[in-house]
Amino acid sequence: MDAPLSLHIKTFGCQMNVYDSGRMGEILKAQGMTYEERLGEADVILINTCSIRDKAEHKVLSLLGQLKPLKEKNPKRVIGVAGCVGQRIGRQLLQRVPHLDFVVGPDGIDHVGELVDGVVKRGERCVDAKLDTDGRSYSQPLLSTAPKVAEYITVMKGCDHFCTYCIVPFVRGREKSRSIQEIVGDVERLVAQGTKEVTFLGQNINTYGKGSAETLAQLIERTHEVRGLERIRYVTSHPRDMGMDLISQFGNLEKLCPALHLPFQSGSDAVLKRMSRLYTSAEYLKKIAALREACPDIALSADVIVGFPGETDEDFEQTMTVLSEVRFSLAFLFTYSPRPGTKAYELSDDVSREVKEERLARTMKLTMEIIEEENRKRIGGIESVLVESIDKKKGRYFFGRSLHNKIVHVLNAGPACVGKVIDVEVTEANGSNLKGYYVDAERIDRVASL
Repeated sequence: MDAPLSLHIKTFGCQMNVYDSGRMGEILKAQGMTYEERLGEADVILINTCSIRDKAEHKVLSLLGQLKPLKEKNPKRVIGVAGCVGQRIGRQLLQRVPHLDFVVGPDGIDHVGELVDGVVKRGERCVDAKLDTDGRSYSQPLLSTAPKVAEYITVMKGCDHFCTYCIVPFVRGREKSRSIQEIVGDVERLVAQGTKEVTFLGQNINTYGKGSAETLAQLIERTHEVRGLERIRYVTSHPRDMGMDLISQFGNLEKLCPALHLPFQSGSDAVLKRMSRLYTSAEYLKKIAALREACPDIALSADVIVGFPGETDEDFEQTMTVLSEVRFSLAFLFTYSPRPGTKAYELSDDVSREVKEERLARTMKLTMEIIEEENRKRIGGIESVLVESIDKKKGRYFFGRSLHNKIVHVLNAGPACVGKVIDVEVTEANGSNLKGYYVDAERIDRVASL
């Protein structure tokens, strides 16, 4: 009897891609594959890709080049590309990279088992990059067999806004939503297996349910009723679609965490108009004020693009003003990256690389100063932390997240804390995370182990 094939999945990009990778992993494990931590030792290597920025695509192409010797060493090894790069340039990629076996777009991930079988059994090289254009709804029940303490659940896909810089509508398609009944069923099954927190995912999640009578506010209310669930979050929101039905839920629903990611992209109305963001800076700030009125301690995060075509020094200073005024708890900062197929690609990329980098450095400096200042204010306070696991990347301690989505390393936590919400006294803080001690345990640093 042949040994089961081993699998390694390398994921680039957003939490939606992380979710998709997990789904593909579950499908392939159900076919008998085992997971291999070492990419170079796996029989099947799957790269789940991001196309949001040019740099992300270059990383994928570079990795594919590095995989060529592995394929030459073992021609039976299967190499596949999934995700947004596969959707955007799938056929060209298969032609360009002879050692690549298959490409699958975001809407084809449930077919990954068939594609791998086709390569293994029949040597078929193929592309599955057809967008799902049938209606406004779709069904995709969760497959997770080993749920985490905090889980992500995709509730919708696609985007209808067509911001001029964004490739998402072209690689993820138009907005389609799953039903509340199906999603709540997923949540109930996860909670029964130990999940305590869920984060709902959607490229433009505020318009969940478009084309139906269901709304995101209704989904949150129904999920709030699930016994055993302790926390609810969602991403990513669009300022234009963040209505009072959603804003009012913060502070009113106990399980809805007081944290929201609300990208503003630019503080300049002229730039926002060229981006086709469909709101002004004043309208954005009005939404911020409403959120803080509904929930005074809400933690806000954002995305910002600097160096968009036509951005003047004055435009940029308006962005700096918004950053200073709102004082985000976290900000994801980018230089503009032209993406073929978008409307902005037709504009003259007239902000020099040097200016973009200088503006990026200034935004990073300002936001880091603000984040560190705000984090230091939490020293001596108590944070309610849902302990998730050992932080393998950044340290030896157990970690979790506070209600405000701050990463907290718990210096004296043990395995018994995993899956529990505990009170942690913060003793250290920087721009990345908080550190502290579980108040109901002996205050000694413990080397984490499971």
